[in-house]
Amino acid sequence: MKEAVLIGAGQTGRGFIAPILQTNAYHITFIDKNKELIDRLNAEKSYTVHYFGDGKEPVTITGYDAYTTADEEVIEKLAHSDLITTSVFAGNIKELVGLLSAAAELCGEKQLRIVCCENGVHVKQPLVDANISDSISEGVIFCTTLQPKEKSLALISEDVAELPVDGSVKGMIPDIVGMPLEADFPSLIQRKIYTYNFMSAIVAYLGDYLQYEVYGEAANDPQIMELMDRAVPVVSTIIAREYAVEQDVQLAFTMRAVHKFRNRDIYDTVYRNARQAQRKLGKEERLYEPLRLAEKYGQKCGYILLAAAAAMRYAVVKENSNPDTLMKMYENFHSADKLKEVYGLLKESISLKDVIKFCAEF
Repeated sequence: MKEAVLIGAGQTGRGFIAPILQTNAYHITFIDKNKELIDRLNAEKSYTVHYFGDGKEPVTITGYDAYTTADEEVIEKLAHSDLITTSVFAGNIKELVGLLSAAAELCGEKQLRIVCCENGVHVKQPLVDANISDSISEGVIFCTTLQPKEKSLALISEDVAELPVDGSVKGMIPDIVGMPLEADFPSLIQRKIYTYNFMSAIVAYLGDYLQYEVYGEAANDPQIMELMDRAVPVVSTIIAREYAVEQDVQLAFTMRAVHKFRNRDIYDTVYRNARQAQRKLGKEERLYEPLRLAEKYGQKCGYILLAAAAAMRYAVVKENSNPDTLMKMYENFHSADKLKEVYGLLKESISLKDVIKFCAEF
């Protein structure tokens, strides 16, 4: 039986990746640093993934093994695997270097086959820099998976059929149903981050500004809906031009993101989407890059600045970030002074309607 090792037994690993691999007749081994979670997986021996809406029957995941990262068996499990996936958050990938390096040494000339399934751009780089393998790829996640009850293994997920994988990396497996190999993966992952994650940032940070807790309620607030609708043509234009995509194709891509976030059946929280705001304000991220592209192509950037300013407000108020540090990250933009103005309006709790009107001017 083919062996898949899933590093990260959280929502994405258990709720999205595991069902795909179980369908493809892989034996699954979970590895996670959370001992309580691993103990629960071993004690209960199965769990169920439910799906939003009524379109898909629940899937039960069973027959797996589960280990903590400290267990002595994990190196051998990794070394003898046919496929390794990671879903540990992009910033934590570097923590896997020691573990995977030890596994690579044990398996000799055989190359570990790794797919990093994180929410970011160039997330595999720490593993590449460590020369762990010649077969390290990335996957792009379009699926939202949540844990409804804190102490339960049961999950609820979107019915998303595919996990696209960078097919330009040698050694990837071409016949895994639900893991298609993408020829131009860098463009796809960047379009995803700068479209889906940007639109998500509007909902999350302006939703927090309006004191929403439930994500779907924030996305359906009339003021936030107006802001999203105004941002759609700007984002679609700059992404289409940067990645040489037909305008109507990118517009449809953007609207899929909008419809997803407005779907009240997908229960999510503003907090879960807003957290780690300072990281999300960084280079190659969901707010910085759309602003860079808007300036590059001479497009209006007011609505992007509003999303960035709202993220800065969240980072300062909710996560104790330094506002000067955040502003310095954006000091080289032509619109840096406007960003400070918008941030000042939010800091003074000006009505969102008035802030949107102000941002429409530039």
